[in-house]
Amino acid sequence: MRETNVAVVGCGYVANGHLKAWRKVSSTRVIAVSDLNEKLAKSTAETWKIPHYCGSLSELIELGNIDLVDICTPPQTHAALSIQAMEAGFNVVIEKPMTMTTKDAEKIVVCQKTTGAKAGVIHNWLFDAPVLEADSIMKKGYLGEVLCMDIEAISTKEDSMAANEHHWCHSFPGGRFSEMLAHPIYLMRHFLGDVKVRDVQVSKIGGYPWMKSDELCATFGVGNKFGRAYVSFNACRDAIFVNLYGKEAILRLEIINATVNFLPRREASRLSKGFDSLRQAAQLTSSTVKNAAKIVFGRWSTGHDTYIKLFAESMYGNREIPVSVEEGLKVVKTLEETCRIIDRAEKRRKNTT
Repeated sequence: MRETNVAVVGCGYVANGHLKAWRKVSSTRVIAVSDLNEKLAKSTAETWKIPHYCGSLSELIELGNIDLVDICTPPQTHAALSIQAMEAGFNVVIEKPMTMTTKDAEKIVVCQKTTGAKAGVIHNWLFDAPVLEADSIMKKGYLGEVLCMDIEAISTKEDSMAANEHHWCHSFPGGRFSEMLAHPIYLMRHFLGDVKVRDVQVSKIGGYPWMKSDELCATFGVGNKFGRAYVSFNACRDAIFVNLYGKEAILRLEIINATVNFLPRREASRLSKGFDSLRQAAQLTSSTVKNAAKIVFGRWSTGHDTYIKLFAESMYGNREIPVSVEEGLKVVKTLEETCRIIDRAEKRRKNTT
């Protein structure tokens, strides 16, 4: 496999995670970065010892010798940038959400088909270790048919987007939720199927005047199956909990701490409950020991790390893109509809106060 030359567009916070991930892939080399803030692009290039920096994607294209463009800019710019890159002959990786509108997402899909470029969207929670383990358990049939999925994604008020009055997310229908709801939507699509939004409730608890809402509870469904997403920006700590309820067992995942609890059928006796408690404690201990070993020996991987490694491997040979732009489009459709419902709910609440 020959070395793949990568250019990263956008040098904000998320780019650092991407740069770390690319550095772990021996077959790739980041040769350039760009940002409209050229000083930021320069400092990023110096920090990561990247040979070239530019102030635009157009300048990057002129450099030549690039195989792949990694787009880390705000999502409202993703369509124009990814289309420009694909039309210039590059493959593209796009940070989530793929776009903020279905119309823009459709443009990316059409361009990918027209150009034949390899293009993927980073749905990174799908590639975090607990979710990969849950996938393995499901494929072995231990969980049985999944009936319901519950996701809690809670953050403190210090969340970097929520706390920034001037962040771009606050200008979109759905506000801060418009950026992050892609995560629970793509998780539900993965485990439940083609979910549709059924109901959204929002409220305001925190004190940021630029946030119309900072608490959300949304229900999704496919057929007679349900999914629920609870999102808060008022929590005492950051946490991501995922519960999968199957006919044969329950799975409880904690994404940030990378733990998995498998809860099989049990009898209602006291003895059975006691053994069940011991089993759960043993599983958490095992997860903690494994995680500590990964950190000590430098084998800890984030969802971004795993996705980017898989995408790099898909560049050559017949391996599938980890998450296609077609799947990205489906997530955007549900995200956009959810944000429209949030916007209507916020307007109703404003009119009644």
